[in-house]
Amino acid sequence: MLRLACLVGLLAVIAAPGCAHEPKSVMVARPDDRAADDAITQMWAQEIRDKARDGDWLLARSYYMMADAITVATPGEDVSHAAIYDAKHDTIIESIGSGVREIPLADLVARNHFMIIVRPTGMTAADQAEALARARSQIGAPYDIGGMFGVDAPEKFYCSELVYWASQTEARSGRRERVITPSDLMRYGEVIYWSGKRTDPQIVELATSQKTRRAETQTAAAPR
Repeated sequence: MLRLACLVGLLAVIAAPGCAHEPKSVMVARPDDRAADDAITQMWAQEIRDKARDGDWLLARSYYMMADAITVATPGEDVSHAAIYDAKHDTIIESIGSGVREIPLADLVARNHFMIIVRPTGMTAADQAEALARARSQIGAPYDIGGMFGVDAPEKFYCSELVYWASQTEARSGRRERVITPSDLMRYGEVIYWSGKRTDPQIVELATSQKTRRAETQTAAAPR
């Protein structure tokens, strides 16, 4: 019953007009210190740039109630969203309520409690570049609400469905998934990066110290 209630709530949240109006998570909260919060976003975005390549999968847990519903209603890791990474342009391709779109990596990182990079199994760098191109070909496609409940609509995509389809995971694995959740994707790849949680004291301390060092370096390098 709990999962059913969460799924019903999920549909209501998806129908909301956009992120600015989405109810906030009641399960996770971000740091109160805005400067530390911004420093963490900068640090994680740079770490992802250093480790990820075209076509890697980015899994995350956001600060919206929709994410609460997804993580409660689906088994596995506490992840609520999936996207595919474009290293050359420092962007990600994702599907949200308004459809498939491309946004800067930092924008994705800024709205999430943690980040994971998954490198899909059995794919070369060339294969992953092709997967990225497939995902890009769907920019503008509508969001697949019905697909989250097993109702197939080939011209529509929800977040993890887009990543799964673009990477041709079904053909590579020989397994058919009627519904593929963000946490399910972890079965089809290797985790090569875990950010830690945004509220972990050691993450806050590390990000803040890095920001301080950058500022000191910039000050020392400035013309006098």
